[in-house]
Amino acid sequence: MNTKRTPTSRRGVKLIGAACAAAAVLGAGALTVALDNSGATHTSTLAGSGDAPTNTVYTQPSVSAMTMGATATFTTPTTVEPTTEAVPPVKAGS
Repeated sequence: MNTKRTPTSRRGVKLIGAACAAAAVLGAGALTVALDNSGATHTSTLAGSGDAPTNTVYTQPSVSAMTMGATATFTTPTTVEPTTEAVPPVKAGS
């Protein structure tokens, strides 16, 4: 089942791949032309503020100042003994 590939069969695969790529590019171009709404009668597809209709004036939303909330203080509990040297309980390879 050891078949030898000839340059002709590789060329055929490349030709089919190139044809598929060209079809994809042409299809994308056709969809762009078909779905392009530059000649549409409405002026804009964007709404005003929020979900308002397009003929309204945009109103900038107002946001209150940022609050940080409660902050955490990092202290050692008094019941923990101070560590002088960090020593792992198990050594690797032991």
